[in-house]
Amino acid sequence: MKPPRSALPLPRYVRRKLRKSGVWVYFFEGHDSFIKAGCPVPRQALGADYAKAVERAETVLLPALDEWRTGVKAAASGISIAVDTSPIAAPGTLDWVFAEYRADRRFTKLDARTRRNHEVGFRMVGGYVLKDGRRLGTLRLAAIDTSLADELYGKLLVVRETDADGKVVERERRTTVNHAMKTCRRAWNVAARRNPGKLPHVNPFAAMGLESSDRETPTATFTELQAFRTKAIEMGLSSLATAALIGWEWVAARG
Repeated sequence: MKPPRSALPLPRYVRRKLRKSGVWVYFFEGHDSFIKAGCPVPRQALGADYAKAVERAETVLLPALDEWRTGVKAAASGISIAVDTSPIAAPGTLDWVFAEYRADRRFTKLDARTRRNHEVGFRMVGGYVLKDGRRLGTLRLAAIDTSLADELYGKLLVVRETDADGKVVERERRTTVNHAMKTCRRAWNVAARRNPGKLPHVNPFAAMGLESSDRETPTATFTELQAFRTKAIEMGLSSLATAALIGWEWVAARG
């Protein structure tokens, strides 16, 4: 008789298979399209230890896969992103700081959307390629100072893209980059608490004087409000419809 199937969740692209011995084993199996497109992260066995399989998938394979996919999409943006396929983040590097944060309850207790947003920051900063070809994530922490963090911020802030007419257009992504810097600051602080005395005393991502976007969020029109409320009520979210009306009236009264 087969053993009961584990109810424990599995990361993306991780599959479980049953051996003849009755033991569940785990495999990382990306889409065929990834392999055909030249993805450097191969399919591989992760062993029979659930915790170790999940750890490798979450801290090594999935970040590498996501960095590769981000790099493909960002090829025309002017921002170079490389993939680190090393099995373990070297202790004392920025990649290691990110791995320490991922392993901490202060990260794991976050909702899935927030964790994904943090992963965007890890990829953006850790995957940035320096002039000598190294990924920023592989640098020793002693080499990452406030000057480097400020310079990185400036380089990541502006993206160059080619429009439909073939013209190079620059756009600013301040909100995304600000979040990435805050993610790094948080990861550094958590890693420092988990590893007393092993990180430089000064967090280079702290006190950066980040400025929010000057773009003003437009106020919804009354017609747009009514459409939103109608849809919310159809979905059984009458409280949300009421809250939207109260918020709209409050903003209108202040205007």
